Amino acid sequence: MYLITGHAGVFVVDPSVSPKTAEEFAGMSGLGSGDWPVKALLLTHGHHDHIKFINEWIEAYPNANVFFSSNDKDLIKNGFMNCSYMDGRETAYDFKFSNLAGISGQNIYKDDELEIKAYETPGHTMGSVCFLVNLAGEEMLFTGDTVFRGSVGRTDMPGGSAKMLIESVRRIAKLDPELKIYPGHGPESTIGFEVRYNPFFSM
Repeated sequence: MYLITGHAGVFVVDPSVSPKTAEEFAGMSGLGSGDWPVKALLLTHGHHDHIKFINEWIEAYPNANVFFSSNDKDLIKNGFMNCSYMDGRETAYDFKFSNLAGISGQNIYKDDELEIKAYETPGHTMGSVCFLVNLAGEEMLFTGDTVFRGSVGRTDMPGGSAKMLIESVRRIAKLDPELKIYPGHGPESTIGFEVRYNPFFSM
């Protein structure tokens, strides 16, 4: 999970930990009790390990906008498809969201300091998206489980497609080589590093 903070408020990428845990880790007193201006929850895809605390965040911040692709709506409703069964208990989710399907490359938020664009990058799941964030002139790409440092997300789970993932990777490879990548698991990277060292970027 990532927290993006700016003058306008807080944006949460993939609420995989509780608001209280995020408060303690980030040293943001009051975050767990709804005292911060959380503007939006940005979901890269519908797997359980990325959305498992979505309901707690919505309860703490009922006015926060949830951004999510309807192409993963079947995943969140099924404990096998969203892989929550791997956690020992099948969990189905039902929440309202602003649909990211069909708006690839468009702004979903913009102010004087912060701009967020969503890009559809199917493959790990049908509804996988990446968020391109420009915060005070610094650009970064939150890739979820589409791209990791030196690798990519698996495609052998429900909704996965190796062919579509490689197509998504090819589009990502065209971005600025200096662009920082923040994946859903593992260390950060850059587009240039992945183009040079990630074998999936040469397929």
